[in-house]
Amino acid sequence: MMAAAAPPPASWTWADQLSSWRFWALLIAYVLVDVFSGAARGSVLLDLRISSGLSLAELGNTRQVGAVSALLCLPLAWLAIKWKPLLAMVLLAALTFCGLLVVMQEGLPLWGMSIGWALHGLAGGALVFILPAVIAGGRGGAEAYLIPFGIVATLGFAGGTLSNGLAGVSYDLWEMRSVPYLAAVAVLVSAALLLTLPAQMFAGPPPERGYALTPRSRPPLQVALLFLVPFYGLYWLYRVHGEVAAVAPSRALMSPRGALLGGIFIPFLWLFAVASLAEVLQRKYQENGLPAPPSVLGTSLWALFLPPVAAALLQSRLNRLVPVPQPAE
Repeated sequence: MMAAAAPPPASWTWADQLSSWRFWALLIAYVLVDVFSGAARGSVLLDLRISSGLSLAELGNTRQVGAVSALLCLPLAWLAIKWKPLLAMVLLAALTFCGLLVVMQEGLPLWGMSIGWALHGLAGGALVFILPAVIAGGRGGAEAYLIPFGIVATLGFAGGTLSNGLAGVSYDLWEMRSVPYLAAVAVLVSAALLLTLPAQMFAGPPPERGYALTPRSRPPLQVALLFLVPFYGLYWLYRVHGEVAAVAPSRALMSPRGALLGGIFIPFLWLFAVASLAEVLQRKYQENGLPAPPSVLGTSLWALFLPPVAAALLQSRLNRLVPVPQPAE
């Protein structure tokens, strides 16, 4: 008599989360980091403006270093989620604290303040990404929340910076009253885009994706060298998503079109795409009894620092799964 299959593990509900201390600890940590870091930035800048005699432009330049470093928060937060989230949060909190200590030093040169703001912006920003991601991870996985949330937040930061520049340009070219008109047009465009969405939004199952491309075997070194050719990386990203889907179908992969659009409009999405490809290929290797390929984290690090090497590694793994054409009889 066959034993009954074990029931799947229960998922956390929002009630379970709100009934546990871990939820409240993460939430309080998030509020403390987010609110007090902002207050510290304002107070330090005001104190430096009064005591150091620096101009507003000089102080603004040092602060912009931290703002630019904040754009790198999402890849750092993602690596922390893939590694050891709790330890990573502690380390990032320590680095954020060190960054604040640096900028609070009296008589610090501009380059020193810039380093402090960069450290604070990078570590503190990553921490602000990770904390809500871990909270949401009790329901659907931290990574599944972090990537969409991080994309929206990062693009929101970039959009806010761009809007300030557009407002300044419009004021110089026309007059201040033109800015509300530009905002009104933007609202109308947003409404038109929203009207194209289905009423259920993300409720219910996702649509089926059956689009795949015929796998091709390519020399890995050739792929790495062709990455130096403009736009080849986007073409390869499109092809490899469709080809991997043909040999190892998985909902963890983006569609070829989604990968292409992401590569064009969200440059740092490359890192996540490489990791998902590596994970899917790794599982396929295990199913086929092939030797385990290099770690997903190692491939992701190559993707972060040397994208052509990461592409060559992935192409090499895909080549072993491409069906060998049989000679005609």
